[in-house]
This record gives sequence, structure tokens and C-alpha cells, in this order.
Amino acid sequence: GGLAGFNPQNLANTVWAYATAGVAADALYAAVAEAAMSGGLAGFTPQNLANTVWAYATAGVAADALYAAVAEAAVGGGLAGFTPQNLANTVWAYATADHYHQALLAYCSRVISDSLARDPSRWSIKSRHQLHQWQLWLFLEHAADAQQHLLSESERRLCCDAMHDTRVRVSALQRSVSAALAAIRFGFEEEYVEPRTSYSLDLALPSSRIAIEVDGPFHFLLPDGRGVRKSNGPTLLKRRLLAAAGWRVISVPFYEWDGFATANERQTYLQGLLC
Repeated sequence: GGLAGFNPQNLANTVWAYATAGVAADALYAAVAEAAMSGGLAGFTPQNLANTVWAYATAGVAADALYAAVAEAAVGGGLAGFTPQNLANTVWAYATADHYHQALLAYCSRVISDSLARDPSRWSIKSRHQLHQWQLWLFLEHAADAQQHLLSESERRLCCDAMHDTRVRVSALQRSVSAALAAIRFGFEEEYVEPRTSYSLDLALPSSRIAIEVDGPFHFLLPDGRGVRKSNGPTLLKRRLLAAAGWRVISVPFYEWDGFATANERQTYLQGLLC
């Protein structure tokens, strides 16, 4: 029966649940996209639309036709019924997927700017964090076309401040990598706040613009049927934006690091990455 009998909310909730759990399920995502578009997205509420693109972006699943269809549906309705959270999830998803839709951006920029100016308290720290990443995407990766979609300087500052309000917890994994790195290379700073993006870099050598990101399990989807772990959307977005800001980003995945038994093996591994 496939997805027969699934209504729009069922479809949106299904991919949202899989993305939230970090499950790699390309066949499911493809089937949901096909089912959703075959009905022209009829019956999808603003929350369904936002949750759907958020799910595909979070799971790092390519779905250009679906992103285009959702954008047209949202624009066609003038974004009526989109809450701040829906708007933040939507623009973050398009940034994460690097799907540039001119009309959607124009609508979102206007509605979001009006809402922030009217009552910024309606926007949670998480939502403002997402808006900041969206604005970074426009500025760093689409600067030639996207200036018209940037928020005002004061609104961008309000969103950027949310990045600084996000608490960073240094894991035992990161401390292990930091200790091994200190034995072979001086000058790396831990939890360095990158000034252009406000991202916190796990380990950074600012003078050479080298960032080492210690990627624990939450940076990846669960292993697929072949045992392969793919980086999730938020991780891929951070790497892209840092690269666009001029950084060389090196990933140290937990599943590789945990495979080394000795300090010498770990130091040799890091030296290879830094070459």
C-alpha cells in the first residue's frame, strides 16, 4: 500500500519524526515527496509545509522539486498562518538545502522584518538563531543576488545575539582531541568564536584560519543499511558557511577517533589531517 491513506499531516509528521530521530531513510523521503507533490500539496497547513522542508534539510536529503513546490505553495498563500517558528524553520531549511527561491525569500524577508520590528519577543532564541544562519547564507553564499533580502542591521544584530546565547558544552571527546592536538601543534584555541559568523569553533587556529570540528554522534544520521553515517543538515550548513567565510574546516568524526587505541595513533591521525 505504500503511503496510501496518508493525509498531509501524516506525511509531514512522518518525515519530521525520522529527521528528528536522525534516521537515514532515503527511500521513505523520496516516497513522501512524491506523494506530497502528486496532490499538489493540497491540504498542507503552514506548519506541515514548514515541518516538511525542515525535515528534508535536517536529514540532508536532496529534494529540489519538493522545495520548489513548497515555496510556491507558501508564496501562493502569502505566508498566511505562518508562525515565527514556522517562518524560522522554513528559511533555515532553504539555507541548509542551499535552495534559493527568489519569491519566497522576498515574502519571508518582508514578513519576518515586520514581525521582528513589531514584537521581537515572539521570536525564541532558537528561532532567532535560525534566522541568523539564514542571513549568513544569503550574505556569504548569495551576496550578489541576496542583498535585497537581508534584514536591517538592528534586526540582524538581534538574531546574531541569539548565537551568543546558545550554551556550548565541551564534551569528553573534544577534550581528548584537544589534548592530542596540543602535543603536535601550538596555537589552537578551544571554543573560538568566529567573528564573522559568530559560530563557536571546537578548535581553531585563527592565524591560519583552520578549524577542527569534533563531530560526535549528534552531528550525523544513524548508520544506513550499509553502515555508513552521513553528516546531518546542521553540520553541513556550518561547514559550508565557515568555508564561505574563509576557513579550512577539518572534521574529526567520533567513530574514527574512537578507533585509535594509543596517543601516538591519535597524534599521527591529526597530523595527517593537518597536512
